[in-house]
Amino acid sequence: MRILQRGDTGSDVRTAQTALIRAGYDPGAANGVFGAATERAVMQFQRVLGATRDGIIGPVTWQFLEPFSLESNPDVLRRGSRGVMVRRLQEALEASGNSPGRIDGLFGTKTQAALRAFQRSAMLAQTGVADRATWLAIAPYIDYSDVYLRRGDRGMLVTILQTALTSAGFSPGQADGIFGSRTFNAVTAFQRANRITADGIAGPRTWALLKPYLSGELMTYVVRRGDTLSSIARRFNTTVEELLRLNPREDPDLIFVGETLLIPVSKGWKDQGS
Repeated sequence: MRILQRGDTGSDVRTAQTALIRAGYDPGAANGVFGAATERAVMQFQRVLGATRDGIIGPVTWQFLEPFSLESNPDVLRRGSRGVMVRRLQEALEASGNSPGRIDGLFGTKTQAALRAFQRSAMLAQTGVADRATWLAIAPYIDYSDVYLRRGDRGMLVTILQTALTSAGFSPGQADGIFGSRTFNAVTAFQRANRITADGIAGPRTWALLKPYLSGELMTYVVRRGDTLSSIARRFNTTVEELLRLNPREDPDLIFVGETLLIPVSKGWKDQGS
């Protein structure tokens, strides 16, 4: 997506306006014209994110608007969503102490409020949308007793599996939500190391063994302007090496504003604010 600002027109502007409306902000009509109302809505959205309130939709703002514009990803959940993954989310919210009300697989106002409360406690943008960062943060509270993942599967549960395997020291490569050969090999290696049937299927027994790598030992952090891996490591009382183990990349010096990193939680970390 291109950078958008007041005065721009076109389909990208309409997409952004529609996303803002879904996020609960009023840009006026989704007419493809970036006017004063759209600029105000963008600034309000940026204020919630803690981003620079310039009214311009650049790469960082686009990243956080994206979940509201993605209709094709069934695991990005928002008000109006329904189904098995909504029920899993509701159960996880209840387990985390943020009651969504009735656990019925319907994403309504109570689920949205509970999700925003959880996001606030997890230091995430309070969008009320269950995006990738939110799923990773709430992963410790999900019930995996009936979850079976195998080669060919896709989705947020696969992403959670991949991040847990990485934390356990069995890298599946990029945590992209696609259960391919590298994830299969990592699952098999993890199972073999724990002396259970090495079938490459992540079932309840494998999830139980992965539980320590899903518990409160991990949190997510969104990279801000001026951050480096060294400064993030100091803030959270960890090491650059540990950050790279949890967030593998080809260039160890490359991070970008808006990127979500996995962080090991330590008793000594200090919340220094934004």
